[in-house]
Amino acid sequence: MDEDIIWKGHDKHITMMKYHLISLILFIIIISISIKIDFKFLSLLVIPFLLSYSKYKAILRDSFEINSKRLVMVHFKKGKYKTHEIELYDVKHLVLEQKANGKGYIIFKTMSSKFEEVITPCMNNPKEIHNIIRDIVEDLKLNRNKILSSDIE
Repeated sequence: MDEDIIWKGHDKHITMMKYHLISLILFIIIISISIKIDFKFLSLLVIPFLLSYSKYKAILRDSFEINSKRLVMVHFKKGKYKTHEIELYDVKHLVLEQKANGKGYIIFKTMSSKFEEVITPCMNNPKEIHNIIRDIVEDLKLNRNKILSSDIE
């Protein structure tokens, strides 16, 4: 059985706003220090730039995919891509968190000891995706139970 992609996405830049605000504050502080004390401090402007740029690149490199068999999370860290997969039949419980604007998250409670709770990035139609995933999880569990019960007999 092929794996059909149900949803694929990544964090939005708004989720990294606190890092960009910190960078802006650092930028202003460094400019103020440079004007009042010494212009050599301008070389420190590279720090807030690198902070914002690293968060920007992380958003572009990291991804989250829900397909018909598993959750696939790809993270880029220390020059390497690391892929984590969780089988959908390991999902114990799904939680839908939807905002008034229709956007929201799906929280996966799993049997995995490393990933007991997985939260998707913000998505546009979480209720529709939640319903699709719920049906797939139930089907996978039913099929898995049928196979396990036939092995016992």
